Amino acid sequence: MNNVAHDPLSESMIDAIAAELTASALPGETDDFDEKSVNRAARFVAEAAYVRPPGRAVLKIDSTTGRSGRRFMRLAVINDDMPFIVDSVTSTVTAHSLAVMRLLHPIVSVLRDEDHRAVELNSSADGALRESIVYLEIERADSRTRNELLVEIERVLADVRAAVGDWKDMTAQMEADAQSVEDEEGRALLTWFADHHFTQVGHYFEDRDGNRRSGLGIFRVPGPSCWSERIRAAAFEHFDEGGDEPLLTKADRIATVHRRVPLDLVIVPVRENGKVVELSIHAGLWTSAALNAPAHEIPVLRQRLEQMEKELGFDPKTHTGKALQHALSRLPHDILIAFGAHALKHTALTAMSLADRPRPKLLLVPGALGRHLFAFVWLPRDELSTGRRTTIGGMLETATSSLISSWSVELGDGELALIRYTLDLAEGATQPDAAALDMAIEQMVRGWAMEVESELGERVPSARAARLALTYAEAFPEGYRTEYGPQEAAMDVLRFRNLTEQQRGSRLYRHDGDREGRLRLKLYRLGASIPLSDAVPVLENFGFRVLEEQPTALGGGRLGYIHDFLLEVEGDADPDGLLERARIKEGAISAVLEGKAENDAFNQLIIAVGLDPRDVTLLRAWFRYLRQTGLAYSLSTVVETLREEPEISRAIIALFDALHDPAFDGDREAATKAANESIDGGLINVAAIDDDTILRAIRSVVQATLRTNAFAPAASEALAFKLQSDAIPNLPAPVPWREIWVYSPRVEGIHLRGGPVARGGLRWSDRRDDFRT
Repeated sequence: MNNVAHDPLSESMIDAIAAELTASALPGETDDFDEKSVNRAARFVAEAAYVRPPGRAVLKIDSTTGRSGRRFMRLAVINDDMPFIVDSVTSTVTAHSLAVMRLLHPIVSVLRDEDHRAVELNSSADGALRESIVYLEIERADSRTRNELLVEIERVLADVRAAVGDWKDMTAQMEADAQSVEDEEGRALLTWFADHHFTQVGHYFEDRDGNRRSGLGIFRVPGPSCWSERIRAAAFEHFDEGGDEPLLTKADRIATVHRRVPLDLVIVPVRENGKVVELSIHAGLWTSAALNAPAHEIPVLRQRLEQMEKELGFDPKTHTGKALQHALSRLPHDILIAFGAHALKHTALTAMSLADRPRPKLLLVPGALGRHLFAFVWLPRDELSTGRRTTIGGMLETATSSLISSWSVELGDGELALIRYTLDLAEGATQPDAAALDMAIEQMVRGWAMEVESELGERVPSARAARLALTYAEAFPEGYRTEYGPQEAAMDVLRFRNLTEQQRGSRLYRHDGDREGRLRLKLYRLGASIPLSDAVPVLENFGFRVLEEQPTALGGGRLGYIHDFLLEVEGDADPDGLLERARIKEGAISAVLEGKAENDAFNQLIIAVGLDPRDVTLLRAWFRYLRQTGLAYSLSTVVETLREEPEISRAIIALFDALHDPAFDGDREAATKAANESIDGGLINVAAIDDDTILRAIRSVVQATLRTNAFAPAASEALAFKLQSDAIPNLPAPVPWREIWVYSPRVEGIHLRGGPVARGGLRWSDRRDDFRT
C-alpha cells in the first residue's frame, strides 16, 4: 500500500490501518467482520497507536457492541516488534478465564516525530521502526477484571522485553556454564539448549542463603520465587552428594513469556575450592523443536536410551529397539530427562506395553527434589473428554492433598491418548496409592454398568441385580464413578430401591484411610436434594461435627440425590464401635430428617451413650414433663448430665422396662431391684448436686408411672404415662391425685385429676413450657 503521512485519526490513516488488520489476518479471524466493524476496529487501534514513546508498550481497552447487539471487549497492544508478544498476551487473557473471539496481528513500519506521534505508516524513511499491533476481541468482563487484565499484560510485556533484551547474555552464560560441567553428556545438553532448543527468559545466581545476584531477563527486578527454601536446600544437597549436572526441575513460578506453564529450571553448580557456593539458574521453556526431537538426538536422554538398550538386550534396529526409541520420543522430554534410571525405564516400558496392548493406565513418578509429582494417564481416545480429564485431575488432587499446576494432552496416532499432570506437592503431602488410583481409572473406563451389576449380584438375586443395574448404573456421574467405584455404587443403589419421596435414607460407613475419630454418612432422597441448612443442624444434634459434604445427583436428579458427609465424632465415642449397630443409628437420623422424631440435643445420647432411639424418646418425654413441673434445668444441661453418667442413664431405662414391659422375661422384682441399686450406686459417685437432682427427678417419674402405652403400637404416634403425682418429689402445690402426660413430636398435653371421683381435664396454654399450671 502507499505511504500515509497525515493525521493518524484521518479517514485515510484509518483506512490504511484497516487494510493492514485484514491483510495479515489468519483464516477465521475475519468471519463476521464487515466493513463497518473493520473501520471501527481500525479507528480504535489508531487512537491507541497515535502516541508511543520508544521502548514502551501502549495498551487500550474498552467495551463495545457488535452487529448483533452482543457486548464484548476490545484490546489494542502497540509495542516494538519482538518475539513472544502475541502468545504471551493471549495466554494472559485466557488465564483470566476470558475467551478470545478475534485476533489480528499486523506488523508495520511507523515513523514518529520528536513527540512520539505517528506521522507515517509503512514508512521507508530513516528512523522508522517496525511496530507490532495486536488487536483482540474478548468476551466482556467487569471494570475490575479489565483493570486487572491491563496491569497483568503490562507486567507480561515487561517480562517479554526483558527476556528478549537479555537473550544474548543469557545464551552466553549457558555456554559458559557448559564449559564448567565435567560430564560430557551434561556439557552437551547445555550446548544443545543454547543452540535454539531452550527459550531462556531469565537467569540469576543464588547462594545457600537465598541471596540472588546478576539477574537477567525476568529476574532483573524482584518477582515471585522459583522455589522454596526447602527445595533450594535440596538442590545444593543434590550437588554436594555428587548428583548429575546439570540438574533439571520444574519451578514454582509460572512462565509469563511464550507459554503459561511452570518454568523449566536448568541448574549448574558454581564451585570455589571444590565446594558448591552458588547455583547458576537458567529459567525458560523447551522449544517446540526440542520437545518433538527424537530421543536419540537429545544429550543425556540419548545416553540413557543406550544404557537401557544394553540392560534390556534390545537391538536398536529390531522391533523392540525401535519401539523403545519411539516410546521415549513420544513422552514429554522436559519431564522425562529429569527422571532417574529406574523411573525412566519403568515409564518407557509401560508406554511400550500400552502400545502393544492398549488399555487404561495410570503411572505416578516423583520429580526431582521431591517438589512435584508427575502423573501419566493413558485412556482410549474415545474416552477422552474435558469432563473425564478434570475428573481424573480432581481425583489426583484429592489423593495427594495437592494442586495441579499444569496438564497436557498427547493424542498421537495410536489407540490411546496420554494426559500428563504436574502436581505441586506441599511439604508433607500425602503419598497416593497408585494401584488404587489405577484401578479406579480402569473401573471408570471399562464396563461400569457390568461392574455395578456384578456387585449387586453379590447382595441380591441376579435377576433383581440386573434390573437395578439397568435402572441406576448409568445414572451415576463420572465424578462419582472415579471417587467411589462400583462396590459403593451397589450399596447406594440398594438404599434407593425401597425409598419413597417422603423418606430420607441414611448409611454410616468408614474408609480404611479415614483418620481416627472420623466417620462418614450418606443421606439419600428422591425428588430433591437435602438442603445443608436442614441436614447440618440434625447431625450436630447427634454429636457430629460436619467437616465436608459432597452431593451426587443420579441421572441429573431424576433418580435421586446422595449427600456424602465427612463427620468428626465428638467425645470418646468410637467410630468403629458406632458401626456395630449402624442400622439403629441410621434409622434415628432418618426419623429426625423425616420429622418423625425431634431434632434436639437428646439425640447425642444415641451416639455418645449407645441408647436406642426409643430410649432417647422416653428420656425426652420425661424431661418435657419435668419441665412442666418447674424443673429449672435446661435441655442442654439435662443431656450433658445423661451423657456424663451413661451407666445411670441405661439403668433408668432398665428400671422402666422392668416395671412396665409386659413382655419382660424374668424376675421382674429382682430386675427392678438391680436397676435401682445400679442407679443408687452410680449416684454415690456423682459429685455435682445439679446432676444428682436431675437423675433423681427422672427416676422419680419412672417410679411414679402406674401405666403406659410405651410398649403398645400406639406409642409410635404418642407416648402416654399415667402418673401417681404424690410419688414425684417437689411438685408445685396443689398436687393432683393422678395425671396423664402425653408426648409426641407434634403435640404435648397433660390430664390432671384431683381424686378418684373428681372432675379433670386436658390442660392447654399458649405458654408451652408451663401449661401444666
